[in-house]
Amino acid sequence: MLRALQLNRTPLRDYRFRRLWMGLIISRFGDAFTMIALLWLVLDITGSGTALGIVLLCFSTPAILTSPFLGRLLDIFQPRHVMAIDNILRSIIIGAIPILYWLDKLELWVIYLLAVLAGMLTPATNVGVRVLMPEMVSNDELESANGLLSAGEQFSFMAGPATAGFLISLLGGASVLLIDAVSFLVMGLLLFSLPDIIRSKTGESTRQSKGFNWSGFGVFFKLKEVRIITTLSFVFFLAYMPLEPALPLFTRQQLGTDAGGFGLLWSSFGAGAVVGLIFIPFLARYARPGVVFSTVALAWGLFLMPLVWLTSLPLAMFFFFLAGCAWAPYMTIETTMLQRLTPAPLRGQVFGIRSTLLSTCSPLGIFLGSVLLQFLTANLVIGISALACILAGVTGLLSPRLRQITRPAKEASTGQYSECTQN
Repeated sequence: MLRALQLNRTPLRDYRFRRLWMGLIISRFGDAFTMIALLWLVLDITGSGTALGIVLLCFSTPAILTSPFLGRLLDIFQPRHVMAIDNILRSIIIGAIPILYWLDKLELWVIYLLAVLAGMLTPATNVGVRVLMPEMVSNDELESANGLLSAGEQFSFMAGPATAGFLISLLGGASVLLIDAVSFLVMGLLLFSLPDIIRSKTGESTRQSKGFNWSGFGVFFKLKEVRIITTLSFVFFLAYMPLEPALPLFTRQQLGTDAGGFGLLWSSFGAGAVVGLIFIPFLARYARPGVVFSTVALAWGLFLMPLVWLTSLPLAMFFFFLAGCAWAPYMTIETTMLQRLTPAPLRGQVFGIRSTLLSTCSPLGIFLGSVLLQFLTANLVIGISALACILAGVTGLLSPRLRQITRPAKEASTGQYSECTQN
């Protein structure tokens, strides 16, 4: 534990990283509020698992189309500008929901429309952080920096949902959504306060970047190891997604609880993810990251399978906690691997394509979950999702191509910030 904390302390010495890190924590905390408040609002209005699925689809589907475009913008313009504009626009969009509610003008189709608009912008920040991080910290600090970003995100998931459930009961869902709108505004202002990065396109990276169009698929498919790792992530995330529309119904029908219980489940996952981050420094040194990724998918499915039979909220929280422990190292180690395998001038395009592919998992998985909920109970849909994750993990462990991927000694190529002083 002490060693992990020592490793993760270094990037915080840089005020630029601290600003980005704190801004993301605030923004992710607000996202957790919206996840609980908006889904519970739709559930109260409709009582339908299908409606929940449609809302989630509206948030996730647009990123399939916009991710490559936004990724290319991040390679052309300063990432902080693209990310700041994204956050300010999303502040306006999310803020419109409570305002329309208070004016008695909020209808279900309006929620769908606003969710689509927000979903179109989401990749700018999600991809932008991955582009910005190797430019902001040294190669030796990259795992540490990504671990800190993941820790902040998991802390938001740990505290955010439970806090949201409490605030919904106290203030109402509209006021809770307004908090998320403010968090986006804060994040946008923090991003504008960061310095520019210096781009240097030389050598092979420059030759690779020439001739590729805005789609970025040419770049992506030339990077074999990036393609293989992304394929496993695609299968894993697709197997996971039916859980999301099923979980609110599972909370109400099988656990017999309300929005507070729903929030506690996600908070338990967040708490487990924070604990799981302790293992990142040890797993990151393992020479075969493909084995780590596959094992995480397997463990996730095994820990969620008991939900098929559980009727106790504390027990369900316990297994969500274990699932969070298993999940935590995945994104940090995977992101660091892809950052090091991708030349700096191409990261926006590559992570944009990755975002498109993984964003496809959300609508496909949510649609599948919504369809299954028409014929099966929520706990059985969760069981199917868990079983699919187990199969994804086992397949990955049996794949020679995935097992043969090794951890690179150093990243492909990096840029640097125009301002080098650290505070």
